[in-house]
Amino acid sequence: MTDRDTISFYDQQTEAYKKVAEGFDNAQLRSFIARLSPGAHVLDLGCGPGQDSRLMSRAGLTVTAMDASPEMIRQAATIDGVKTRLAAFSELDDVGEYDAVWASFSLLHAPKADFPEHLRAIQRALKPGGLFAISLKVGQGEKRDRLNRFYAFYEIPELQGLLQAAGFAILDTSQGSSKGMAGVLEPYVTMIARA
Repeated sequence: MTDRDTISFYDQQTEAYKKVAEGFDNAQLRSFIARLSPGAHVLDLGCGPGQDSRLMSRAGLTVTAMDASPEMIRQAATIDGVKTRLAAFSELDDVGEYDAVWASFSLLHAPKADFPEHLRAIQRALKPGGLFAISLKVGQGEKRDRLNRFYAFYEIPELQGLLQAAGFAILDTSQGSSKGMAGVLEPYVTMIARA
């Protein structure tokens, strides 16, 4: 994420975001954790205040939490056992470092033009056979929400094609709908894939 207005929003609304995120029943995260071996190294890409990093760490995983928001990283850094990294998606330069990457409602803040390169960077950052989970809002195009956050939307076949073009084999797809901070019920998709 490099959109300054979106980063600024999250810097200013960290506490409010934490309350919304903590109320989200994340069955997809539980499924993702169940697929990993104890001690597996996971990158929480776009970690926010670290609510998912905390759950993964408590489940016995080794977690690196990465976000472009300084305030979100400050919050995530308070979680025992979680290593943090302040960086934009474009700064992911690790090679063969992670057993898994968890990108929950984060890459939807990246422009669609940049998305294929982000997927390639994730592919490089994973060990061979590593897992990748991504959650995005379903829809078309790009726009700002009423809170001035930038969003890119994807139809399910579009996301499947992009993941496959980046070398991922899709293992599981699930759908749902949820209300975020903007208060609008929106559909989303989560895909778990293997590098």
